[in-house]
Amino acid sequence: MRLLLVFLVFSFFVTVVAKGQGSTFDPKEPIQNFSLTQWTAEDGLSSNNLTNVFQDSRGLLWVTSFNGVMIYDGERIEVYDINNLDLLETDGFYTVVEDDDGVIYLGSQGSSIISYSNSRFSELEISSGSLPKSVPSLLVSKSGTLYVGSNNQGLFKLENGIASQVDVPMLNKSTISNIKEDGEGKLWVATEGQGLFGLRDEQVESHYSIKNGLLDDYVESLICTSNGYTMVATTQGLQFVDDHGQLNEVKGLTNVYINYLQVDEWNSVWAGTENGLARWSPMSDKVDWVYGKSGIDLVRISSIIKDEENSLWLTSSRTGLMRLKESQLSNLTQPNISSNRVNIIHESWNGKLYIGTDQNLLDIYDGSSFSKLEINTDLGGNGVRDIYHDRDGSLWLATYVGIIHKMGNRETLYSTANGMPANNFRTVIKDKNGFFWFGSRSGGLVKFADGQILEILNNQNKLESNFILSATESKNGDLYIGTHSGGMTILKPSGQTITYHLKEDDSGVLLFNIDLISDSEALITANIGLIHFYEDSLRLIDLAIDQRSKTYFDLVDDEKENFWMTSNLGILQIEKSQWKQYRDGKIEELPYILLDENDGMNNKECTGATRSLLTAQGKIMIPTLGGVCEVNPTGLKDGERKPRLCIRNVLVDSESLRIDEDQTVIEAGALRYIFEFAVLSYAAPERNQFRYNLEGFEKEWSDPVYDGRVEYTNLPPGKYTFKVIGANESNIWNTEPVSFTFRVKPFFYQTIWFYLLVVLFIIGLFLIIYKWRISFINRQNIELKKVNAELDRFVYSASHEIRSPLASILGLINLARMGEVEKQHQYFDHIEKSVNRLDDFIQDIVDYSRNARLGIEVDEVDFETTISNILADISHTKNFDIIRCNTKYTLEGKFYSDSKRLKVVLSNIITNAFKHHTPDRVDDPFVSIEVSNVKKDVKIQVVDNGPGIEKKDQSKVFNMFYRATTASEGSGLGLYIVEETLEKIHGIIEIQSKKDEGTSFVITLRNLAALHKK
Repeated sequence: MRLLLVFLVFSFFVTVVAKGQGSTFDPKEPIQNFSLTQWTAEDGLSSNNLTNVFQDSRGLLWVTSFNGVMIYDGERIEVYDINNLDLLETDGFYTVVEDDDGVIYLGSQGSSIISYSNSRFSELEISSGSLPKSVPSLLVSKSGTLYVGSNNQGLFKLENGIASQVDVPMLNKSTISNIKEDGEGKLWVATEGQGLFGLRDEQVESHYSIKNGLLDDYVESLICTSNGYTMVATTQGLQFVDDHGQLNEVKGLTNVYINYLQVDEWNSVWAGTENGLARWSPMSDKVDWVYGKSGIDLVRISSIIKDEENSLWLTSSRTGLMRLKESQLSNLTQPNISSNRVNIIHESWNGKLYIGTDQNLLDIYDGSSFSKLEINTDLGGNGVRDIYHDRDGSLWLATYVGIIHKMGNRETLYSTANGMPANNFRTVIKDKNGFFWFGSRSGGLVKFADGQILEILNNQNKLESNFILSATESKNGDLYIGTHSGGMTILKPSGQTITYHLKEDDSGVLLFNIDLISDSEALITANIGLIHFYEDSLRLIDLAIDQRSKTYFDLVDDEKENFWMTSNLGILQIEKSQWKQYRDGKIEELPYILLDENDGMNNKECTGATRSLLTAQGKIMIPTLGGVCEVNPTGLKDGERKPRLCIRNVLVDSESLRIDEDQTVIEAGALRYIFEFAVLSYAAPERNQFRYNLEGFEKEWSDPVYDGRVEYTNLPPGKYTFKVIGANESNIWNTEPVSFTFRVKPFFYQTIWFYLLVVLFIIGLFLIIYKWRISFINRQNIELKKVNAELDRFVYSASHEIRSPLASILGLINLARMGEVEKQHQYFDHIEKSVNRLDDFIQDIVDYSRNARLGIEVDEVDFETTISNILADISHTKNFDIIRCNTKYTLEGKFYSDSKRLKVVLSNIITNAFKHHTPDRVDDPFVSIEVSNVKKDVKIQVVDNGPGIEKKDQSKVFNMFYRATTASEGSGLGLYIVEETLEKIHGIIEIQSKKDEGTSFVITLRNLAALHKK
């Protein structure tokens, strides 16, 4: 008994300290105001059969199961199992611990110990020795030694990379279920079937079994408290070993199968059992139980932790992962009240709460007990919409069958049957002058006293709508009336009215309730938002960005630090200090905290178009579709600490990058960049917000978003830093960003070297073009000089060639006039010869001009016909009949060229062969013409055995007006025209000649079939 008293005194001291630190789950309070949230396989867990939960030093939650290990960051659940970790032999995991360096150790079912460091899983490195395959328990001692509990192989340790068994004969074949170290460095080892061992310096100092007071030899869990006691959980209950080594039983948990123990900052012991969660408070020696909530059963609890935000996390071998969070909120629900569909809550002058639901009665709550008051009038299933408890003890009820005045058991109904403008009444208030005001859905507002209707205000009288949603009296007696589609009307005591509109046409705008800040200022809740009435105007308030659509029903001033606004998605907590900043223009948006089921509401949806209540005790009572939600503004304040942030994954084209490196280099060509990040706040993770910025790509931070994932595509090469800031559900921002720096490598064509090469190439190309241009101009100049020289020579030679025959003709004419008649025929022969010479020269000039001016016209060439025609044309010339002409055609296939130009070429060559032949000097004078194929081209060879051309003249024969001998009668243009023409039709000519032996001209022509137009 004395030891228990010491335990209680110490626990009282711890309780005082914990309360000063604002800890949760005060043991003096019952465990009733809490929210319970569940994660199952449907939410991404690998299984609902979980073995352990652990929060590491970075804030991540680790969850183990027989189907892999999971990491939860509030945004996503990552599952690691045999499918994505090749080092695993089985999927089973039992436990998680962390050392001082942040290395995570996972005890597995068949893969020994898996370590996690720098975002990578690996097998535990051991320099010598070995560890068991199956590891149900682990402990990192204060000295850094890793103690390993095995299945059926006893206790092991890993120290400085050396693995060895802790040689305790009684333990060497035992299953070690749990290991703990107390404040004095003593190891406590729990076994399955061998009881509890206390080891000091690896020697058994104490052993507890069923023989010496242990409730059961199957010890499931241990926990060492700050006062030096060791709590022992067995299949038969809870005990603790005191500082004298004595076993003491916690009577409230006798015969309870306990799986896991945890101790909190109050020194309360939490026990996870087969059938619920228990809390034993040493200070009161009382056990509180939680069995579940909202359809979530707390059964077969396998582990418990308390996270950084003071929430409890539980794993179950049946129902997955659960979070137990203490709440500012509590709920009055069935069966304490008649229905969870609450319409109105009214606080009477007697301190009692009158609750109207959809039932034909009123629920009455006096703070400790509930009672019911029947309503005799049939309400038609619509219940009570508003309540006013008069000082005479009577009740005035607004219903959809009319206004009911209830005095004891007597009820009077005021409806259309006795003069009311409608039956569907929603509001009832009594003003300072004793007048009642009844607001209806379709008949306007009724002023009432002493059983008489004094006035009906409607769209024909002072109002702009017959649908009355609210009526509120100010301190100076003004009545503020909120309507459907008719704006807000202020009714003065004098009877004068003023109506204010939010916009020109208020159709569809519902002003549910008006909360007066002063006689000239109000906050109005509406279906389109929160409205501020000030200086005779209505203005919509810009609330902080929220992607979810909300309708606001009522706003309550707690007369302390906050406004509380009801909505279809929960309760909004607005700090008055922030409202003042917004009203003064210091901030652009009004922030808030949203409370819902995560914070303890039985149902987040507040009842629409109705009022909430601030009680005399300072509590706020809110009608919801899940009962009455009670807010205690002076209670716990969650989320005051800045949340931690992390970047979880960076994926580039589906490949995960290491995020622990100072700077990651990404190869060129990457298309998709995905960043996954999280706010490590688990109180309401779906309400965590983020802002991000990709430095080097974006100048501004993003707007707040709820999705912890963003994707970029086709980032240009360069250095980038991705940064994230975030806020928790309380809208508390951590503005110190976490970041990830990386560099995207460029393709070669994106590097400075490429640009330098391009510049050099452009410069080089410019120089080449410049030089080519200069060369071209020089060639043009040379060509022009050549043309000019040829033109000069042409003019000179042409004039000579023309004048010479003309002079001969004139001379012969004069001789003919003066000479003898018998010589006139001779003179005419000479004249004819001169005329023919002149004609040939003119024809050469025409051929030259045509070749220079006209483009080529490709057609099929018939060599045999062309050559025959040429021979026929020259058959009258001298020597033709005495020179043998040989022709040979071995051409295969069709040949295409400019046949007209080709005839000029062949005519010149063949004519020269006959014209300049000296048949009288050889025995067998001949001219041979042969046409044959050379691959796709054609070779034409003209050979004669005439006088030949001296070697020194062969290179000049193609010059303009060149004649090898003065005996030549030609103009000297023929071969020049041949070469120029062949150049046009893609041909070449070669000459071979020996003096007095003959001459050979070889012409090679390209087949121009590709240019032929069919």
